[in-house]
Amino acid sequence: MRLQIVAFLCMVVAWIACQEEKPQQAYKTGMEGKPLPSFAIQLLDSASFIHSEDLPIGKNMVLFYFSPTCPYCRAQMRDMVNNIDRFKDKELCILTNADLKSINRFADYFKLKELNNVIVGRDTGSVVLITYQLMTVPFTAYFDKNKQLKSAYIGRMSPNSLFQF
Repeated sequence: MRLQIVAFLCMVVAWIACQEEKPQQAYKTGMEGKPLPSFAIQLLDSASFIHSEDLPIGKNMVLFYFSPTCPYCRAQMRDMVNNIDRFKDKELCILTNADLKSINRFADYFKLKELNNVIVGRDTGSVVLITYQLMTVPFTAYFDKNKQLKSAYIGRMSPNSLFQF
């Protein structure tokens, strides 16, 4: 009898694991349709800065806000890097407010410096955190070609949800 219960539970778990993945629910920021906020990005060399207004227009953008030590952020970054060809027509802006040493280790680990369409840096004034009222990471936001927010998500996104844009 015990063996039958264990076998039944294993079948239920397998069935649940094989179910079609549901798209992740969007995080309502209240900023949908509004432009990317104005903020400075300190680049990995520590001396260079770019401004959010200097990010290229004419390309959709994915903004990924992370913590270098967050396992969910690292897992999502791994998914993004392993499927970087799916982002070839988008600009990736990878940001955090962590220290530059941690950001550089993160960028080196994922080889982000080798990617052409990726900007990695430090949100010096925590503007993204404040603007979107973030209490947790990862935070992923999709902006259109005019840098207006289309949708945002909190938490690790599944690969299918991540690549739907």
